[in-house]
Amino acid sequence: MNTMRIGLAYVDHNNTHHPAVLTHSWSGSVSGLGPISLAFPVNRDMGGFSGHTTVSGVGLPHVLFSGVPFRGYPRMAGIELSVDGRPARVSRRHLGLTKRGRALRIRIDGRDYRYQVLGSKRQHELSRAGAAVRMSRSDWRLPSTISGTAQGQADGLDVALAVVLEGVYTRNLSFSGAVYSWPGRFFSRFDAM
Repeated sequence: MNTMRIGLAYVDHNNTHHPAVLTHSWSGSVSGLGPISLAFPVNRDMGGFSGHTTVSGVGLPHVLFSGVPFRGYPRMAGIELSVDGRPARVSRRHLGLTKRGRALRIRIDGRDYRYQVLGSKRQHELSRAGAAVRMSRSDWRLPSTISGTAQGQADGLDVALAVVLEGVYTRNLSFSGAVYSWPGRFFSRFDAM
C-alpha cells in the first residue's frame, strides 16, 4: 500500500485582474510527486457568471472546476470539470439525506469517483476502487493549511481531483449543510442578474 502526504499553505490573494474579484492561492507539495498549487477563482473570460478553481503541479494533470460562484467559491451548480482539457461527467443526488447519498460522483478516464464529507464540514474523501484521498482544511472558509493523505493505488489524477475540490463550496454535500446554506445560495442567484 502506497501512502502520499499532501500539504498546502495559504500563499496570497490578489485582485490584479478584476477589482471585484480576489484570487486566493495555496502552494505546497505531494510526497513522491512534487510541487502543487491550488487557486480560486481563476480569472478567465468565460462570457458569463462563473467561478473557477484550478490545480496544477509537477506530475499532476491540470484540473479545472467551474461553477456558479457563492461566497468566493465556485459551488456545485453549473458544474464543469475538466482534466487536461478532457471533460469529466459529474453528478449528485440533490435530495439525498445521508452524506453518502449526497456525494459528488465523478467519471473520468474510465474511473468512477465518489467525493463526500466525512466527520465534519472540513474533512472530505475522494475514493475509487483501489484508492482513496482524505483531505482536511484548517478552517472551512479560508484555511491557512490544507492537508491530506492518498492511499492505495492513488496517483496524480486522484490527488489533483481531491485538491481541486478543496477549493469548491461543498457545504451542501451534507443535508444539514444544504439546509444551512440554502437561503444564501437561493438569494445569490439574484446577484447574478
